[in-house]
Amino acid sequence: MANDQWEWSDALYDLHGYSPREIPATTGALLHHKHPDDRERAAGVFAAVVQDGGTYSCYHRIVDRNKRVLSVVSVGRTVLDPDGRPAEIEGYYIDLTDARRDETEADVRDALSRKAQAGPLIDQAKGMIMLAEGCTADAAFERLRWCSQDTNRKVADVARALVECVAESGFRSDVVSQVLGRLLEEAREGQVDLGRQRSSV
Repeated sequence: MANDQWEWSDALYDLHGYSPREIPATTGALLHHKHPDDRERAAGVFAAVVQDGGTYSCYHRIVDRNKRVLSVVSVGRTVLDPDGRPAEIEGYYIDLTDARRDETEADVRDALSRKAQAGPLIDQAKGMIMLAEGCTADAAFERLRWCSQDTNRKVADVARALVECVAESGFRSDVVSQVLGRLLEEAREGQVDLGRQRSSV
C-alpha cells in the first residue's frame, strides 16, 4: 500500500465477488465491502496499524458485490521504511464462512477448529505465525517448511497441529512458539528412540 494504492491477489478479488483487477484496489473499496455493523471497528483496527505499525488480526464480516455475507479474519503486518515509519501493510484474509454459524467473537476458536478439517490449513498457520512473530507471509511459510523438514512431517500436518492447538488454547504468541517447539522435540525424541531400538537389535 502506498498513497492508498493496494495490490490485491486474484483470490482477494474473488472473495469480494470481482474478476481480477475489475475495480481499483483502494482502502475505500475495502471499507465499502465491510459489513455495516463491523465497518467502524475494522476501520479502527486499520487506522491504528497505519498510525502505529505492528501486526494485526481482525475478525469481521464483508458483503461481496452479490450481497453475500462472508465471515473472515484479516491478518497482517506493517512494513516500515528506513526511518521507522509505516510504509506499507501486507497481509491476507482467511475465509471462515463455511465454518461459521454464529457471528460472535467467542466462536472464532471453534470456527478455526472446524476450518482445520477441510480448509486452507497452511494459510491459517501462516497467518498465526505472521501475527505471533511479526514476519512476512514468505517467512512464515519458511518457518513451517523448516519445521516440516526437521520433523519429517508434511507441511500440512505441521499446519494442522498448529491450528488445532491454537484453536483449543486460544491465540497467544507464546502458544505458537510452544507448539512448533514441541513438534521438534517430539521428532527428536522419536529419532533417539529409533536409534536405541536399532542398536539393541
